[in-house]
Amino acid sequence: MQVELAQDMAQDVAQDVTKELTRFQRYTSGLFDNVLNAGTKIIIVIVLFFIGRHIINLIRKLLRKSLEKSSFDNGNINFIEATVKVLLYILLIGLLAGYFGVETASIVAILGSAGLTIGLAFQGSLSNFAGGMLILLTKPFRIGDYVMVSGISAEGTVDEIGMFYTRLMTVDNRSIVVPNSVMSNTTVTNVTFYDVRKLEVIVGVSYNSDIDRVKQVLSDLLDREEFVVHDKEKQIFVSELNTSSIDMGMRFFVKKSEYWASKWQILEDIKKTFDENNIEIPFNQMDVHLDKV
Repeated sequence: MQVELAQDMAQDVAQDVTKELTRFQRYTSGLFDNVLNAGTKIIIVIVLFFIGRHIINLIRKLLRKSLEKSSFDNGNINFIEATVKVLLYILLIGLLAGYFGVETASIVAILGSAGLTIGLAFQGSLSNFAGGMLILLTKPFRIGDYVMVSGISAEGTVDEIGMFYTRLMTVDNRSIVVPNSVMSNTTVTNVTFYDVRKLEVIVGVSYNSDIDRVKQVLSDLLDREEFVVHDKEKQIFVSELNTSSIDMGMRFFVKKSEYWASKWQILEDIKKTFDENNIEIPFNQMDVHLDKV
């Protein structure tokens, strides 16, 4: 009797162990399949990401070439290319998330909530982006233009127009980064907007000088200068009757690329010409008297 009872208990234990082993095998088999499927999907997503990145780079190159053939300048091209790059990467990430089974509606909802959160956190950056769009549309300046930004006392040659910032290069080779919101909401003087610039030079002569003769000498000098745009108006006039000199003014046009070189050259030529014609340029003098005690 006891032997039969022990046999029955052994059979029950064996059946329970068999059931647990079967259940464990099913679980491990499903887990292995799930891990294998997840690993396969991850590898496929990585491959698709690199393929998508290659396609995005190809689209950017084609876009840049097409824009370069049009009337767009480098600043606008860089801005458009950067914007398209961000949008394409967002689209690529959305497609890869959809491959994992994430629904499109969920992706849109996540992007919407994330966009709202990011928008509240980065209001200044969005303002800079909007300012960059405004610069892109209105084109108040381009890469290579020399601009002066009022309010922040910044000036220099426009080196880059980015999505959020505009980079200026000063004459002493310093880099100034100005937010696009500032560039679009303040007064910006584009010094090199036109092909030619008017140059004004003031030089003092002695009160003993013959004004008509001085004017003729300066007029002949301007006619000889190669950097002067001769089909534009030239003016020679008495600018001011100073305490110790008669200030003579000259106004004429030069090419924007030769502005500073022209100013330096004309000042040197005026000094040489005045010396040749015995025209005195007065300067401050001090007489010192010593009393003998």
